[in-house]
Amino acid sequence: MKKTLLLIVFLYSTTQTFSQCACCAAAGASASSIDSNNGIFTLPTNQWVIEGYGDYRTIQNGNAIQADEKLLKNMFISSLGVRYGITNKITISATIPYVFLHTNYGNDRGLGDLALLGTFDLYSKNSFSFAVQAGVKLPTGIQKDSNFDNTTVVVGSGSYDPMIGILFSKHWDKMTLTGNGFYKYATSGFQGNYYGSLSTQSLMLSYKIKEGGRFCAMDEKAEKAMSNFGWNVFGGYYGESHDKVKEDNVVDPNSGYYLGFANLGTSISYKKWSMPLTVSLPIINDLNGSQNNAGFRLRIGIVRSL
Repeated sequence: MKKTLLLIVFLYSTTQTFSQCACCAAAGASASSIDSNNGIFTLPTNQWVIEGYGDYRTIQNGNAIQADEKLLKNMFISSLGVRYGITNKITISATIPYVFLHTNYGNDRGLGDLALLGTFDLYSKNSFSFAVQAGVKLPTGIQKDSNFDNTTVVVGSGSYDPMIGILFSKHWDKMTLTGNGFYKYATSGFQGNYYGSLSTQSLMLSYKIKEGGRFCAMDEKAEKAMSNFGWNVFGGYYGESHDKVKEDNVVDPNSGYYLGFANLGTSISYKKWSMPLTVSLPIINDLNGSQNNAGFRLRIGIVRSL
């Protein structure tokens, strides 16, 4: 196992990825560019959205071997993103994360990989919507000497990784069911290493306690008819699987996993502002080899439409 900290940062996997030590298993931090609990996947033509998110994630104590590499106890991923509606059916987005790592022996931080994504609304009729996504993760993440041990911190993957996804939503009065599947194909990264392809899936049910906010009003008439304040709550399941890491053509047996989380959250809107909050509780930790279980996650966002 190489003495490196791997942190693969990519776009749109809801909120989770596993991370545990400064040797291989910080197999990702995700940054979502779409608060899709409202079932709206694309923006109106010429509309801009600016968004910032903060993800706090914990790692449980367990069987992971520390050796000379220090185990992470938690991490915080801040991200800044922008979206633009080319048409009512096509939205493009970009997201860049900045990651903070915490161990019992010191902390570190660094800029992650830039992710570019296009979302295409293929079908919208009878309160049902279906969209696809395609994009690429660019290797803007840094690598540097660690502050807390003799490893190299790699915030990113050093690879150009294509991404594809599907999304759907169904509305019933105040309720909305949304689902998505997403896949990131990993290519060769730093020093030709393979840092693992990743797939995610989620299913979420949301309920509008108060319908309002003007976040995605399609025209001036619709905007004026809306209340300034909106509030919804949501809950559902998020799952993620990640391949084993391969360094110098040697597969790390203590990498790769399937994780499942129960997500609970709420989103408050006021005029063109939106603030989503999500709490994620681990219910499945299916890990290869000696790894520590994922702990709870807390994610908050501030979103502004222009």
